[in-house]
Amino acid sequence: MKSCFEYLPYRRKFVRPLATAHGTWETREGIIIRLSQDDGWVGFGEIAPIPWFGSETFDEALEWCKNQAKSGSVDRAIPESYLCCQWAVAAANADWMNEGTVKTFKIAALLDSFGALEEKQQAGFETFKLKIGASNFSEESEQLDRIFDQLNPGQLLRLDANGGLSEGDFIRWLDLLEGKPVDFLEQPLAAGLENRMLEMIEPYSTAVALDESVVGLRSLRSWRHWPGPLIVKPGLLGNWTSDLGDQIIGSSILETSFGLEASLRFLERNQKLDTAIGFDTASLLENDGWNIHNTGKAIASGRLFLERLQALWEEKVGG
Repeated sequence: MKSCFEYLPYRRKFVRPLATAHGTWETREGIIIRLSQDDGWVGFGEIAPIPWFGSETFDEALEWCKNQAKSGSVDRAIPESYLCCQWAVAAANADWMNEGTVKTFKIAALLDSFGALEEKQQAGFETFKLKIGASNFSEESEQLDRIFDQLNPGQLLRLDANGGLSEGDFIRWLDLLEGKPVDFLEQPLAAGLENRMLEMIEPYSTAVALDESVVGLRSLRSWRHWPGPLIVKPGLLGNWTSDLGDQIIGSSILETSFGLEASLRFLERNQKLDTAIGFDTASLLENDGWNIHNTGKAIASGRLFLERLQALWEEKVGG
């Protein structure tokens, strides 16, 4: 049976440059792949690299796609470090898009500033995520106290340090957060310092989640007994197995609707925790037609079928 490999690179602009621990991010680059066979079968996947998380670079992924297009089929021996290429091929080959199962996920609202809480509350969100570590502890802790005062009963806050805290600041944050309405503190210290984090959190009750420490199946398996959530970005997972444990919570890698729908259908089958997922990212990128999901306080898998993705593919190829 004859098969075909096609690919479409994209380049999307952020509404405002996104400050990260690895520099300023002004554009999001990725690649949509389309696999097809002459019997009419079609599958889509998305390659959305984040090299500082341990994936391949965009240029490496693009070169890999060029080689697959030349051969007309997918080389089964995808390099081990090409996590996003592995994910895209696995997602394209899955039969998720032919299934009509619908699951609704709550979404954790991303607060792009300390003053953004009220708007998100009015939109109906109940869980909120805030980045910390960008400025000094004294300034951020004062602002955080004001946020705690504004939270309604039952609402929770997640704090994400992206592995950027010193040990001293980590302890200060643990002291501050003790007894507060905090869902968890995400990746306080850099990847590689997991055992040190375990030692430091022992006297505290605030849950600590791993994010940058969990890239690919190997690291996920290494930390599946971690005493807290494991933040999983499906698009950086590579190939996966059916049993990923009970602690995973899905999170976005700023993908288009091709990758978003695949991620939702993956989480429908693999996320066992009934908690909000981290996919409040559409507003960070310009409204360029690549995101066709309805976004808000919740999002449902199984509502975007193959025909709609095919139409989006044709629109972008033609554009």
